[in-house]
Amino acid sequence: MIKLIATDVDGTLVKDGTMQIDPEYMTVIKQLVQKGIIFAVCSGRQFISERKLFAPIKDQLLYITDGGTVVRTPQEILMVHTMPRDVWSGMCRMVQEQMPHCDCFVATPDYCLAEDAGSRMFHWLRDSYGYDIREAERLADIPEQDIIKFTVYHKSACEEMCAPLFTPAWKDKAQLAAAGKEWMDCNPPGANKGTAIEFVQKHFGISPEETCTFGDNLNDIEMLQNSGMSYAVANAREEVIAAAKDTCAPYWENGVLQILKTFL
Repeated sequence: MIKLIATDVDGTLVKDGTMQIDPEYMTVIKQLVQKGIIFAVCSGRQFISERKLFAPIKDQLLYITDGGTVVRTPQEILMVHTMPRDVWSGMCRMVQEQMPHCDCFVATPDYCLAEDAGSRMFHWLRDSYGYDIREAERLADIPEQDIIKFTVYHKSACEEMCAPLFTPAWKDKAQLAAAGKEWMDCNPPGANKGTAIEFVQKHFGISPEETCTFGDNLNDIEMLQNSGMSYAVANAREEVIAAAKDTCAPYWENGVLQILKTFL
C-alpha cells in the first residue's frame, strides 16, 4: 500500500515556469489525503510558489522545497540544510566575474535574492513562478546566514554554460544538478530530493516500498531511486527515464494525474 506520494512540478505536472495546472489535480490529491496518504510537493521551487500552485489544498500538503534543502508542513520547518558563506559567495563572484552570459540568485527558506530587479531572470521568477524575490545591492555581501541554495541561470543552456568552469570548480563542495535548460541548482552537500524523501520516510515511519514518486529532470533521480514505485514522465531526460521504474504520459497529457487516480 502506498503511504507517501511525492512529485516534481516543472516538466512533470506543468510547463516549466508556469502556474497553470489542471484543477482536477486538486480534487484527486484531496481524495488521496483523505485516504491517509501523505502527498508531498517536491521541487526546486520556493515554498510560496508551491503553495500558490496548489492553493485550493495548500494546507493539506507536505512541502519539499528548493531542490530538497527544506522539508516543511504548512506550519513548520521539519528539516533544513544551509550552505557555508564561502561556498555560495564564491559561486556568486565566479558567475558575476567570469560568466557574463549567466545570472544567479540565492535562496533562504522563505525568499530569494538577486541583484538586478529588471533582469529577465528576476521577472520570470517573480511573475511566472510566483516567487518572493528581493533585490540586493551586492549579492555576495548580503547578511543572511540561512542560505539554502545557489542557482545559476541562463535562458537556454545553463548546463552547457556551467560545464567549462563552474561545474569543475564547485562539484566537490556542493551538490550540483541541472533543473531544466535554464537552471543549475547548487545545494549543500548531501541535500537533494532523495535525501529529503528519506528524511520524510523516517519521520513518518514509511518505507521506500510504500513510496511513489514522479519526476523529469536530473535533480529528480535520487528521489526516484529511493522509491518502491517511481515514474518518469515521457518527456523526461533519458537519464531520468533510465532511473525510474516506469514511465507515464507527458505533463501535457496529465500523465501523473492518470497514475494518481489508480490509487483512489
